[in-house]
Amino acid sequence: MTYLVPILIIAILIVLNGLFVAAEFAIVAAPRARIAQRAEAGDPRARWVLSVLRDPERQTRYITTAQVGITIVSLGLGMYGEHTLAAWLVGPLEHLGHLAEPAAHTIATVVSVGFLTYLHVVIGEMVPKSLALQTAERTVLQLVWPMRLTELLFKPLILVLNTLGTVITRALGIPAASAHERLMTIEELEYIVEESEGIFEKAEQLFLENIFDFAERTVGMIMTPRTRIVGIPVHATYGEVVSLICEAGYSRYPVYEGTLDTIVGILYVKDLARYEATKPQPPFNLRDIATKRKPLFVFESLSLEDMLIRFREARTQIAIVLDEYGGTAGLITMEDLMEEVVGEIVDKFERERETAPYEIEQEGVILVRGDLLLDELNQHFDLDIEHEDVDTVGGLIMALLERVPQEGDRVEWQGITFEVVEMDGRAVRRARLILPPKAEPELSAEENEEDA
Repeated sequence: MTYLVPILIIAILIVLNGLFVAAEFAIVAAPRARIAQRAEAGDPRARWVLSVLRDPERQTRYITTAQVGITIVSLGLGMYGEHTLAAWLVGPLEHLGHLAEPAAHTIATVVSVGFLTYLHVVIGEMVPKSLALQTAERTVLQLVWPMRLTELLFKPLILVLNTLGTVITRALGIPAASAHERLMTIEELEYIVEESEGIFEKAEQLFLENIFDFAERTVGMIMTPRTRIVGIPVHATYGEVVSLICEAGYSRYPVYEGTLDTIVGILYVKDLARYEATKPQPPFNLRDIATKRKPLFVFESLSLEDMLIRFREARTQIAIVLDEYGGTAGLITMEDLMEEVVGEIVDKFERERETAPYEIEQEGVILVRGDLLLDELNQHFDLDIEHEDVDTVGGLIMALLERVPQEGDRVEWQGITFEVVEMDGRAVRRARLILPPKAEPELSAEENEEDA
């Protein structure tokens, strides 16, 4: 009975230390979204925790409360526990070890401090911290009432400490924390998505990665290049316009005078249909129809985020991309932006072979479109193809050959063989990639079973 009460007091102090440690780490790691869901469902504990998470000052008070608790308990454990254990050890050391009283006191103090430090660090610090980080939501909710009571008891001390801390940090030029500092950065979110591979479906994984890549890409990276623009000369006859529309299958066309560098308007197929319905008396004049739609001009360096804003402001879905000299470099549509997030969109007017960005011909052999971005290729097939001067597969082949490619040309880069399959004028339309064994796409479980 003589030893029971001191042991119980030491155990209580260690447990209290663990609770304060758990509270401190749990509030930092608490999942705000899940706490908010619980708060909306009517959980009073969740509402209180959410109010702490949303208010930097209250969060500071909460953490200070935990730290004050840890400090007081640690001091109490050291003062009471060390003295008690040392007193228990002095007698046995003097009698059994035949040690002088000063030596016995010294050894007893060292042993008791070491033993208490072990209990304090392992049971009172490390274990609670690990549990709190693994079960942050449950821990922070369970400790609501103990922390509220502790904050109430130590409120004057906490107020003084926070005030002194604020004065010191301001004197050192450290800015005060804001609520936004609890939000994750884009880089942190990207890391979480990358580390979550296997949890998300492949399509969901690509969707999230595309959203993050969206902000980093520019108009010049995804535009339809000038050589592939289907435009209509302003002096074309009605029959020529209808014939071209039927062949191309698009819904909007730039109308130019002389060359594509002088675009005077945009022809919408619905405008042509409206013209056909009204059947005006004057002869067909494409300029009058196309110039009603003023073209939106943007530069290659414009980010996709800004491009989306420009589309919304102009209330249009097509824009002409200019190069640094003011000439027409390409064309971009709202559909191009959508495809950067959700993937290729194929409608009944487009041929599958032309729009599919890639096709796996066989194990380790991929047929890709020349305008496929290297970033997208890397993303789909877990590759790491990079070149500082170009963004597309076709551009890479041209850069490596240092001339206009020809069908059948082969070139190797970073262990991957690139073969030109089809040309479109001077541009690579399709290319075949032969991957080294270590970079081959993984076979499905069914294919592995068939091989076995």
